Amino acid sequence: MAENLLSAHSNVTLARQPIVDSRLAVMGYELLYRKNTVAAQADVIDEVAATAQVIAASLFELGMETLVGTNKAFINFPRAYLLSPSGMPINKENIVIEVLENSGFDAVLLSSLRRWVKAGCSIALDDFIFDSKLTPFIELADYIKLDILALGHDELHKEVEALRGFDVKIIAEKVETWEDYQFCRLLGIEYFQGYFFEKPELMSSKATKVNSTTLLQLMSSLLNTSVLSIDELEQIVSQDAGLVHKLLRYLNSPITGLVASVDSVRLAIMLIGVEKLKSLTNLLLMSEMVGDRHVLLEQIMIRAKHAELFAQSRGYNNQDKYFLAGMLSMIDVCTGMKLDEVLGELPLPSEFINAIVHRSGRVGNTLDLVELYGNGHTIKNSQDLVDLKKTYLDAIRWADEFLLAV
Repeated sequence: MAENLLSAHSNVTLARQPIVDSRLAVMGYELLYRKNTVAAQADVIDEVAATAQVIAASLFELGMETLVGTNKAFINFPRAYLLSPSGMPINKENIVIEVLENSGFDAVLLSSLRRWVKAGCSIALDDFIFDSKLTPFIELADYIKLDILALGHDELHKEVEALRGFDVKIIAEKVETWEDYQFCRLLGIEYFQGYFFEKPELMSSKATKVNSTTLLQLMSSLLNTSVLSIDELEQIVSQDAGLVHKLLRYLNSPITGLVASVDSVRLAIMLIGVEKLKSLTNLLLMSEMVGDRHVLLEQIMIRAKHAELFAQSRGYNNQDKYFLAGMLSMIDVCTGMKLDEVLGELPLPSEFINAIVHRSGRVGNTLDLVELYGNGHTIKNSQDLVDLKKTYLDAIRWADEFLLAV
């Protein structure tokens, strides 16, 4: 029992580094990804996952009010997030979106940034190098961050002069010496960040774990159901205590402005709303999908959708059952536990478990065929082969769209 309790929690860590004004008063903090409590550097493998983990930790565990108070929170947003149609569950009042230098400054990005600005968000261009072609981006930005360590004094001077005609605030970053600080002040730079003022401070907290399968099931329901039932959403959310905990933590944060107490999962879902729930689920999913886990997510979604579409092509009843069966048939890979053991811990009908584990009945037969086809094995029945081939291609297209949406 103690082992189960321990496994239900993990540590979440990020770092914050202050950004100060000319009077050395803090105006904001850059929030930085850290793998664990002993990591001195970001060591980012997946930019999307890193951003998701920083925001998830800020919203659900550490609390934005604890991290930055009433100051600004500067957070790196990679291109994939900036183009995301689902957006992010952020407080537009105090979060500044940092656009990374490798974001690809094209018409698509410009259009997306205009939508963020129209929605009330502030933009900072990170590690900026002036180019007249980037004028539309500069005009959208509230802040420009110039790296004095990379530029040197002469190049920094040129950058500042090039930006003088724009209504934008300059932040000198990587300020490491008194000489750097004084030079920046002489140039009229307003804000500063770097080791001369303070190194990134590690912030850590215990975090509840959320089952990836629950998130997949919830996101699938949110994306695919035209008429959503609160009962159905409540049933999915309620099966994961970690997810319930995070949603309640989110509702309790100042970002929501909620003053009433919440005493049920149903009320929590109703207060959050479907669109915000979709953003939060997306955020948690992406914070989980680092490296190989993203590939695994794609495989799970293809199998689940393939099973559902095959059942649809045969006119079977309860086609959503086939989607869940396809998803759960790979839960052993996600958890590292034996399939029958992990399914035995879930509130599932015994005949449904038998269908997944022992491949009994119509659901089991569908899983068998889908798995055989997906692994490149021979399909004996010609009609099965025709149906499997068509539905497999449709499942791949759906999975691609699903991954773009999340």
